[in-house]
Amino acid sequence: MLRNFWVLLFCVMCLGDPARAHPHVFVDARTGFIFADNGQLVALRISWTYDEFTTLVLFDTLNLDQDGDGQLNDADRAAIVQGETNWDPGYKGDVYLEVAGRDYPLGRPKSGAAKLENNRLEVSFDLPLSRPVGIKDAPAFLRLYDPIFYYAYTILPATDSIDLPDGCQTRIVPFEPTAVENALQEKLAALGREETPEQDNIGRLFSDEVRLTCG
Repeated sequence: MLRNFWVLLFCVMCLGDPARAHPHVFVDARTGFIFADNGQLVALRISWTYDEFTTLVLFDTLNLDQDGDGQLNDADRAAIVQGETNWDPGYKGDVYLEVAGRDYPLGRPKSGAAKLENNRLEVSFDLPLSRPVGIKDAPAFLRLYDPIFYYAYTILPATDSIDLPDGCQTRIVPFEPTAVENALQEKLAALGREETPEQDNIGRLFSDEVRLTCG
């Protein structure tokens, strides 16, 4: 799984660079909810579009585009999907679903795909729930965040909409920092690249969320 390697590589490449340390990788994310015919939620659809610098790092790391035409071939896409969706057992993919006020367990990625658009790499996949669940009396919340805030996710509207059951709707709630959170972000930006925040799960504080309601 490439993400741990990328964090180490960025630290080595950027020693002495005064640019922001946390976050350092910027991802535009899009999400979708997949329901079964019986109206239960069965999977999430996730896509990550990396910033141009991260895309360049990935090209170099995986030795992509060996023919130099600026395009991905089937072997390139397979290498990207393998690296980005073959997660370590304890890794959650920076994807967190809350149902009825509790973290809902998710499975492992399926149907992975990769493409290159506007010099930015996009990776997409479906993420099955550990078991189907009904969304009835209380909303569900989907958040994408890196617990140590090295990766920063911005959730954008989906470009390919997925039909929702009658009575269900989604709404993106962007993170809007308070003065206290702005000050905390400044402190994080001042950390050395080899340092990690002292506060556990700090990325949760800065996460956008997608609210799913049914009924």
